[in-house]
Amino acid sequence: MLLEGPDKFISRGKAAWSENTVLFGRPKKKTGYLTIGIPVVRRKLEGDRYLSSTVSSIIAATSDTEKENITIVIFMSDFNKTWNLEMSQQISEIYSEHINTGFLQVIHSPRNIYPDLGINANLNGDSKDRVAWRSKQNIDYAYLMWYSKQVSEFYLQIEDDVIAASDFYADIRNLISQKIAIPWIVFEFSRMGFIGKLLRSETLPRLATYLLSMYNVLPCDLLLTNFRILHNQVSPIFHKKGLFQHVGKISSLQGKLAPWTDKSFKDSIDFTKFDIKVDNPVADVISNMEAIPGSLPENAYLTSNDMSFFAVKSLRANDFYRIVYPKPINISRITVSTGHPVRRTGAIKRALLKIGNGRGEIGERCIPDQPVGSFYYGEFDSEIQEYVIPFSVKCISIESQQNVSKMIIIRKIWVTTQS
Repeated sequence: MLLEGPDKFISRGKAAWSENTVLFGRPKKKTGYLTIGIPVVRRKLEGDRYLSSTVSSIIAATSDTEKENITIVIFMSDFNKTWNLEMSQQISEIYSEHINTGFLQVIHSPRNIYPDLGINANLNGDSKDRVAWRSKQNIDYAYLMWYSKQVSEFYLQIEDDVIAASDFYADIRNLISQKIAIPWIVFEFSRMGFIGKLLRSETLPRLATYLLSMYNVLPCDLLLTNFRILHNQVSPIFHKKGLFQHVGKISSLQGKLAPWTDKSFKDSIDFTKFDIKVDNPVADVISNMEAIPGSLPENAYLTSNDMSFFAVKSLRANDFYRIVYPKPINISRITVSTGHPVRRTGAIKRALLKIGNGRGEIGERCIPDQPVGSFYYGEFDSEIQEYVIPFSVKCISIESQQNVSKMIIIRKIWVTTQS
């Protein structure tokens, strides 16, 4: 059964619906040039800080004059209403100036706009959890678009874990001016998923209706592609440089890492500021990997220097990187990042993390014989991937599961102990 159309959103009439939707902020007196839509859901651990980085980057990248023509609409779409209200309150306090001018609006929705997300009209062979997750995304986008359809002339869809490029607003206006003579449905300012997709606001009701009618059939990015082709724009139109960089490794889908980045992004970003910061427990670090001259295994485990890393010429299957503790410790989280944070070159794509237990005897040998979990595209995070770490860990071992003839970089390892 397909979901009802957008009329489901406005059963009380437009004015009452809008008033009940807005948590913070107010409409501007005149129609703006650009609405930026940001759906927000709760993420584990440090994932909650992504939104403030996103909003702050937009604020920093726009002048006061540009802000007069922009409205950011943040849609608090998590099913945990308490969290939605708490986060909304924080946003209103941090960005009170922009809330008061109408530059920033925070909205929410009634729970009853969502159908049973377990209903599966799935064509992609995804798991039930993934189908429910992407089905909710489609409804979130449709609701956000329906609310935003008369706010500005154009609408830009981004996510709550991106960073805006410098002068992105001017770049968007320039591309629209350059392409004014050609028919178009969507311009793309990112190569990633549904990030950085620009539409005319007059198109939003049609796209919202389409997303709702197909909400549990395909993911939003594939539906947008179909929508574009149905409207006779056969090929995507990309801006030459990406204007929104994905920085959030913690997916909104439970148990999933999302280490994806846009290689075409306009600016350079210091990704180390998004790393977790912990003081690793004292340990000996050993490895049989063939190091590049001058590169030491302990560089990746040091926490005093964000820019240090361990580089190796190549990898053989079963090569290891091992951390051995003087005595057993209890660990709550292990995080490993490998490769270049943007280009993803030099990442260990197939590796297994193991641990070994010990009794704490002096000189005791540690054998890492207990698999904890696998790397995901060069990243490992036991907490996010929901791997269980046994008690009394004497050593940690990263073991390659393939031969790699190119340089590999182990960028950083963080070990959080239980208090």
